[in-house]
This record gives sequence, structure tokens and C-alpha cells, in this order.
Amino acid sequence: MRTPGFAGTFYPNTKQELLAQLNPLFQEKTDFFDDALGIIVPHAGYIYSGKVAAKTYKAISKIKKRKFVILGVDHYGTNIIATSKQSWRTPLGEAKIDSGFVDKIIRKNSITQNEITTEREHSIEVQLPFLQYVFKDFEFVPVQLPYISYKEILRLRDILISKDYFFIASSDFTHYGTNFGFAPSESFHNPPDYVKKLDKKIIEVIKEFDGKKFYDFVIQRNLTVCGFIPITLLLEITKKLGAKKIEKISYDSSFSLSQDPSNIVGYSGLIVR
Repeated sequence: MRTPGFAGTFYPNTKQELLAQLNPLFQEKTDFFDDALGIIVPHAGYIYSGKVAAKTYKAISKIKKRKFVILGVDHYGTNIIATSKQSWRTPLGEAKIDSGFVDKIIRKNSITQNEITTEREHSIEVQLPFLQYVFKDFEFVPVQLPYISYKEILRLRDILISKDYFFIASSDFTHYGTNFGFAPSESFHNPPDYVKKLDKKIIEVIKEFDGKKFYDFVIQRNLTVCGFIPITLLLEITKKLGAKKIEKISYDSSFSLSQDPSNIVGYSGLIVR
């Protein structure tokens, strides 16, 4: 069983402390979308992005599906499309792998079981306590995605697509500042406002529901949306499953807590339905 690698850093490492943090986050009012086919949610530390993530998960709490594919990021540049065959433990208990589906996608020779690679990455793990809080009993399939071509995204779409599964794209939005090598000159007078406006534009492009356009938009402008590959794949899968609309549930940035304009990360929760 995979032990939690980021409990105690991204989120609390005991059940009591984790529930104490999650309980108030889930009190925020939201609309409910029982027809949702997927979501885009952040993966930062809960003190920064937990409110956005919780509101988004709460909005899908009435869906009937209990099988999830979590599309994560390859922050460490391993360049492996990786999955895991072992269940993952969090302070809230065991999150079970859908081993049958994992075996199926491994046989397609596009996705590799690599426990070491997935153990190093946080973008999938931090989603599990939210799923456990909302759904209790479920199975999931982790898919960790490096930078890949749009053609490869379409190939993965055809491997992963299934009407029985709910799809989650784990992504933060704009990473602004010297820590991220992204600080355009036009941002200098008001970085928080710049990030907010840029993320608004990014969300508008996502809502056009054109995976290729979004993919090209990010690359051509050298944007710093860390999970743009998972988002593009999510758009392609859900569109083929019949989704027609994307709803913004919540938006925030790290500036709300840090008040540090020199380094800011944006977070958005979106429902695909």
C-alpha cells in the first residue's frame, strides 16, 4: 500500500486534524451538479487552495458514479505516463485502486506502472482526502501525465474514455513570480490583479470546450498552468462523452493568504457537464 507522502506538508497528517480542516471548508454554499462528468481542481496546500477544491467537490457530491480517474501532473519531469497498482492510504483511510481498469490501460502500452514516480508526486494524492470526505467508498485510477503532444493526448483519450468513470484534472492555474520564471513587465504595477485577469482569460478559453485551442493557447503564450495536459485530456474525454458546458465554481489565489505579490499561484474549480 502506498503511504501518504505529503500528509504533514500539503495537508494535516492525522485524521482528527484533517477533518478539523476539511469540515469548515465544506460549509461553503454551492450549486449541485449531478450530471457532471468531470472537474478541474487545484492541488496546492490546503491552506491555499482547499477552499476552492472543497467547494468543487461539494458541487459534485450528488453524482452517482463511484469510480474516478485522477489525471495528475509530472512536476519532476520524469517524462513517464505513470500509474499505480497499489491502494493509497491517507489519514482518512485506504483509497482503493480499480485494479481491473489499471491492468487494462497498462496493456495498451501507453501507460506504465511506476510506483516510485507516483510516490514522488503530490497532484494526485492531495485529491484523495476530498474524495474520501465526500464519497467514502470508491475506487480510483491515478494517471500521472508529463508534457506530451496533442496527438498523444488524443491517443490517451481513446484508451481512458469510459462512461462508467468520473474524470478529475488536477491543476493549479497561473504561477507568477521569480520562483516560477514568469513575471511579464505589464504585471509589475499590480501582480495580483494581473494574475486574476490572466486566469479569467484562461478559464474563458477552457469554457470554449476546444481542447486543441486551449493546448495551443497555453504553449504559444508560455503560460504557467501546471496541469494544462490533464485539463486538455479532460476536455477531450468529457466532450466525447457528451458534455457540453463548463461551469466555474470558485476562484482564488495564494495572494489571499500570503499577501505576497512577488509569487502568486491561481486556483480555480470548474465543473464539466
